[in-house]
Amino acid sequence: MIWILLVLLTVVGAAAAVGIAVNERRKQVGAGKTPKALPPASGDRLLERTVRDLRVNDVLVMDGRDFLCEGVIGYDEDGHRWSATRIVDNQDVRWLVVGLERVGSSALRLMSQDETQQIAGYPPEALVIGEVRYALDKRGTATCRLDGDVGPLGDLKKDRPSGHVERCRWWLYNAPGEDTLIVEQWGADYRVLRGKKIGEGTLELIPGS
Repeated sequence: MIWILLVLLTVVGAAAAVGIAVNERRKQVGAGKTPKALPPASGDRLLERTVRDLRVNDVLVMDGRDFLCEGVIGYDEDGHRWSATRIVDNQDVRWLVVGLERVGSSALRLMSQDETQQIAGYPPEALVIGEVRYALDKRGTATCRLDGDVGPLGDLKKDRPSGHVERCRWWLYNAPGEDTLIVEQWGADYRVLRGKKIGEGTLELIPGS
């Protein structure tokens, strides 16, 4: 009888030891904190582009018309950057200039190349076209990257890879109201862009594929 009691005590003791071990394990697991999901890296967040970041093959909707962005000139002057995008709807060719001023006005400039204005030397302090007098506001020199079809400036890209750079001197003229004018010198050639300041809300961007 004694040996039977010893066997029973041994079995009961072993079962109790196993139960205690299981309970301790459960406590350890329960005490651990559930890891929280990490926030997405900033690079994973998709940023929606605006008309201030146009690219070749984008479409701009303006006054119910679709303009294809065929070429972009990126300007850099001592770290200040702006752009001029060539937008085309059939025979209507415009240039959208964005970010030219370092400070102050953030207006966009919708411009066309004015072939009637021939500048052969250093641009004057004022230009009078029709009844509008344009006064010189700012001038400078920028390094420019040419991408896509930039129209008459395409000769500068001949036999050169896309995205190559050129130097450009520029003169910004302003007039009363929304009239604005830019003169650019590319090598020995000058071009005149003339148009008006517009609000960003007048344009809708459809990103290219």
